[in-house]
Amino acid sequence: MVTGDNLITAKNIAKNCGILKEGDGMTVMEGPVFRELSDEKMDEVVPNLRVLARSSPLDKQILVNKLKELGEVVAVTGDGTNDAPALKVSFFFFFLHFLSFFKKNKNKIKIACSCWI
Repeated sequence: MVTGDNLITAKNIAKNCGILKEGDGMTVMEGPVFRELSDEKMDEVVPNLRVLARSSPLDKQILVNKLKELGEVVAVTGDGTNDAPALKVSFFFFFLHFLSFFKKNKNKIKIACSCWI
């Protein structure tokens, strides 16, 4: 889970969603720390990274690119222009900007998919 929320809020949301479980040994990190990691350290951290809090659009893009480099297929959700860099480099994306429209028009939902290989 990548969010701009502070670490405490992000951890609580992740626990409530089942993304993070107490004692599972997964990594929780803040964007300013993440973006300063060396490439080698990032290779170690990313496979166990479950929550990236206080992240910037660049952090999201770095994470997506690193996951792709590690052989993962990456899907990104986003609801604003801050998500554009990560959405652009992902294999699949779900743009949630018109969520209120979707709620009113459930039978007209369209999912954007873009595959760059």
